[in-house]
Amino acid sequence: MTPTQQEISYKDPAGFVVKLEDGFFRFIAYEYADTFNYLMQSGLYQLLVEQQLMIPHKNADSNTEFPSYYQKIFPQQLDFISYPFEWSYSQWQQMILTYIRINEIALKHGMILKDASPYNFTFYGNKCILIDTLSFTFYKEGDPWIAYRQFCEETLSPFLLMHYRDPNWLKLYRSALNGLPLRFVSRQLPLSTYFNPVCLMHIHLHSRFQTNRKDNGSSSTGLNKEKLQVLLSSIKNSIAKKTRPLLNTSIWDNYYEKDIESETYIKDKTEIITQWLREIKPNKTIDLGANTGKFSRIASSFSKVVYALESDIYCIDEIYKSNQQTGYNNITPIFSDLVDPSPGLGWSNKEKSPILKRLKGDMIMGLALIHHLCLSRNIPLTFVARLFADLSVSFAIVEFVPKTDPKSQLLLQNKGDIFSHYTEETFIESFESHFNLIAEHQCKNSLRKLYLWEKK
Repeated sequence: MTPTQQEISYKDPAGFVVKLEDGFFRFIAYEYADTFNYLMQSGLYQLLVEQQLMIPHKNADSNTEFPSYYQKIFPQQLDFISYPFEWSYSQWQQMILTYIRINEIALKHGMILKDASPYNFTFYGNKCILIDTLSFTFYKEGDPWIAYRQFCEETLSPFLLMHYRDPNWLKLYRSALNGLPLRFVSRQLPLSTYFNPVCLMHIHLHSRFQTNRKDNGSSSTGLNKEKLQVLLSSIKNSIAKKTRPLLNTSIWDNYYEKDIESETYIKDKTEIITQWLREIKPNKTIDLGANTGKFSRIASSFSKVVYALESDIYCIDEIYKSNQQTGYNNITPIFSDLVDPSPGLGWSNKEKSPILKRLKGDMIMGLALIHHLCLSRNIPLTFVARLFADLSVSFAIVEFVPKTDPKSQLLLQNKGDIFSHYTEETFIESFESHFNLIAEHQCKNSLRKLYLWEKK
């Protein structure tokens, strides 16, 4: 069957990405040939790849799928691509700094990024990398900053809302793939931001300029290279100083230090999970409800890659910052709620793939999670077991927390016990529909049990 252009990549006339049987390929249009050749021959591409700022690629041997296109390339294949609405505050900060850094390097080679979409980036471990090879264009002395409006609406605005208001503003970005109107953002930011030069110039005054005059998307006047570098540097310095959001409403801070049942329980739990992971050595582990990443870090010692999913954006930020500080570079934190996971978005709901279709692991861990899903969010145990089976290729480690557990009692405090089917027997029956039970372990000094399952 002859392949056709797909919804995952269609906006850029310079080329597009297509998923074929042996992976994702990028096809480059003849109109972009001179720009692409200059990118490759100028040394810019090689420098960015060496500094781990851009995804590498290889030239494909043949192009039989779209022969009217100039070149077919095979980018390094990533197991998982996270989207901007799945990033933490610090990941957003890193993305902006990476975007500016790439522009600074590109300007020295006579090029610049022609757009400023956060979707052109993803995280590979704790590295933020550009994944759109065709984002570059030539820069001529005196040109306006072509991506200025897009940078302000799609990149700068969400970060400033996260910083000055609440990181949970990021949830709004999921329904605004093309960014947020500057006039709207200006109204949401506090009065104090009028005294911040970056906020004043690029949000407040820019929004009034858009209202009073038609905006073509670029900066209003041309900038020589020196002035553009100064502008980028001023934004970079301002963003780099915003190391944490002004508001922190997390209920999970220092969870393992102050909110666990006992030291005996956590020590025993850690030992048995470490033992099981050491024996299995999964290639890819998904830690559902990762909290601050304690068990994600344990899994990283035995897995090629770990995906740490957590619905608390502050915990995700803690995981990312901890990875940077400790050097764990095979853990990818993902801001996602299992009860409200990222859906298919964009054109035909296929432009951005649902997270549950993007994720698949050899090992799925659900530790101290089941009671939150079932007792707080009213999810039946049969649904939970089916989700684990859908995500798992081989194994699952699941912690069952009974209703008699003190934490479960807190969840039931205002609801009453309306969950007659939430029992250990139902839990086992539900998982046995999809898995074989390999081992179980009663945690010391606790009512909780750990179960090791192998998929049927």
